Amino acid sequence: MRCRSRRLPALFIVFLFVFASLPAVAQTEPPVKPTPVCNADRSNWTVGVVFCNDGASEGYTLFSPIPSNTTYLIDHEGRLVHTWASPGEHRPALSAYLLPDGDLLRTANIAASAVGNFSGGGTGGKLERISWDGELEWSWEYSSENFITHHDVEPMPNGNILMIAWEERTEAEALQAGRNPEIASDSPGGQNNIWPDHIIEVEPVGNDSANIVWRWHAWDHLIQDYDPSKDNYGVVADHPERININYAGGSGNAAGRADWMHCNGIDYNPVLDQIAISCRSMHEIYIIDHSTTTEEAAGSTGGNSGKGGDLLYRWGNPQVYHQGLSSDQQLFGQHDVNWIPEGHPYAGSLSLFNNGNGRYPSYSSVEILSPQTNEAGNYTLQSNGTYGPNAPNWSWNLGEAMYSGSISGVDMLPNGNMVVTHGTKGTLFEVDSNGEVVWTYINPVGPDGSYNQSEPVPAGQRAGTTANAVFKAHHISPPHPALANQTLTPLTYVENWQDLCPAEEAWGWDRNGDGCVDDTDVDGVSDPYDRCPLGDDTVDVDQDDLPDACDPFVDSDNDGVSDEEDACQGHDDTVDADADGVPEPCDELVDSDNDGVEDDRDQCNGEDDKVDVDNDGVPDGCDDRIDSDNDGVPDENDTCPDEDDTVDDDQDGTPNACDDTPHGTEETNLETNNTENENTSIETTTEGNGERLATSLTFWTTLLLFVGLGAALAARSRRNL
Repeated sequence: MRCRSRRLPALFIVFLFVFASLPAVAQTEPPVKPTPVCNADRSNWTVGVVFCNDGASEGYTLFSPIPSNTTYLIDHEGRLVHTWASPGEHRPALSAYLLPDGDLLRTANIAASAVGNFSGGGTGGKLERISWDGELEWSWEYSSENFITHHDVEPMPNGNILMIAWEERTEAEALQAGRNPEIASDSPGGQNNIWPDHIIEVEPVGNDSANIVWRWHAWDHLIQDYDPSKDNYGVVADHPERININYAGGSGNAAGRADWMHCNGIDYNPVLDQIAISCRSMHEIYIIDHSTTTEEAAGSTGGNSGKGGDLLYRWGNPQVYHQGLSSDQQLFGQHDVNWIPEGHPYAGSLSLFNNGNGRYPSYSSVEILSPQTNEAGNYTLQSNGTYGPNAPNWSWNLGEAMYSGSISGVDMLPNGNMVVTHGTKGTLFEVDSNGEVVWTYINPVGPDGSYNQSEPVPAGQRAGTTANAVFKAHHISPPHPALANQTLTPLTYVENWQDLCPAEEAWGWDRNGDGCVDDTDVDGVSDPYDRCPLGDDTVDVDQDDLPDACDPFVDSDNDGVSDEEDACQGHDDTVDADADGVPEPCDELVDSDNDGVEDDRDQCNGEDDKVDVDNDGVPDGCDDRIDSDNDGVPDENDTCPDEDDTVDDDQDGTPNACDDTPHGTEETNLETNNTENENTSIETTTEGNGERLATSLTFWTTLLLFVGLGAALAARSRRNL
């Protein structure tokens, strides 16, 4: 015994070791459900992926924070995949594009060193092409006292690049072109000049040069009805193909200033060989012909359209060309016009971000419009002199919750979703084709680098903005050629973040963002292994191997009736012998024959105990001999019910009570009287003779008795003698 007692602690320790190891063994089993595409709802987060669900598109997002010299590529979880830092340490100005070979084409803001008098928003002046490995492969500046690039560029399939640029025109040139001198055109530097936009197509050469192979100038396509003695005079409404130099559509400080058009977005359609541009201060988008030569682009003939560099199409604000009313205006300081790619339901139409400047209440929206063309593919005017459609073909917004007074954009995905950049708040949304937000990412990078998670993003320099602004973002799908043969290992988040469970692989299962695999329903089973995310996996009262919270049919007593409809919990509801709707174990009165007598006291089960016509205490249903008239004859043999069958005076087989002649007929009575006249009187069957017969019999009987007595006394007397 002493030896055995020494071994018990050792055995107990071994048991504890084995028991403690069981959870680890269980975790090696495969999860019961696949990893979600995206799974986040993080109200406590201030940056990064604050929300996403399985509607989010797998892939990557490219964005360049305006305060930073770095462009970021993240996956849909918000994890950093790759970065490109500007070799010249420039902030963006303002766009960046991933090229098919993995290089990044990035605009650069050199306003601080530029020699011109240009200082409007989006000033650039330089382009950088950066390899996947971060090496500068090509850079080129387009900046002087007379011109500078700004806002956006467009990579072309042939390797060339389209660029938007300002050119400075003097006040004298503006007046000669028909500009109304009463329109304020002071540039920020104080000179009374004007900056119309132009487009150049450049062919990169070497690592720091370029050839300008094509040009288009808005200055070559003006119209004015102010001064007939100046250039470009005409009826504005008759020339929708030209730009009204006297339209001042900017708001606030931008109204009528030098940055008169403020074009901020450009796109190229290689199938149509056309260019689309967005001009914010005009509240319009334009389409021009790229198939022209530079010379043709300066005039009104030539190219596929035969219209040279004149506008082929315009949309958004017909007031600019003196058509329509203010109520017809559709665009309000818009950005980022693009043709929608193949695969999308609106492929071939145009998309843009409508900032909503001057719209009340203030809100931004995404618009899709389908320009109207004829059979030849030419854009057509409507009967009212405007270009259609009269309103967007499709529109989306978040109301006043999304308002960006500047920058911003939209990237349409082939699957019908879109990535929307709420630029002034540095927020990106992916929205599905039903208009539902399926992914929300807040840029975590500001002027001094990454922000700390859960700390508020500082306010920006303008009211209603934050210090993490983004011009526009692009979705990069996994099949993108730039990603071929590249290492795409996701790292951690871009923001500074504390992982509370560094040893756990929680991606996809960390909805609240603490770094730990979630147990959303707090049932002790982690989400990857949780068979019922709605409740406790261990609660399965009907033992059908399906947790009750996710069991559409919980039947704890296995009677085929769900618990919520079970009339007798714990018992078989189908057992209801008396069919009264109350199952037997829960029925206070089980009366299977419905005679009002419970089965336990029922003398005659299946029959009505209250039916006992002969009142013998045995219910008729179980009475072998029912004699309801108590005449000793069972009812089934009873000749005269309710009467005594044994009374049959005339012995004719019919009891007196049911016999019309209980004492026989009159002739029969006479014969009987004659036959028995000497010996006795008998009863007749008629009620009238009964009394007389009885009297007669009594008389004769008495007489005979006396005669017989007298004879007996006489005989005795003789013997005595």
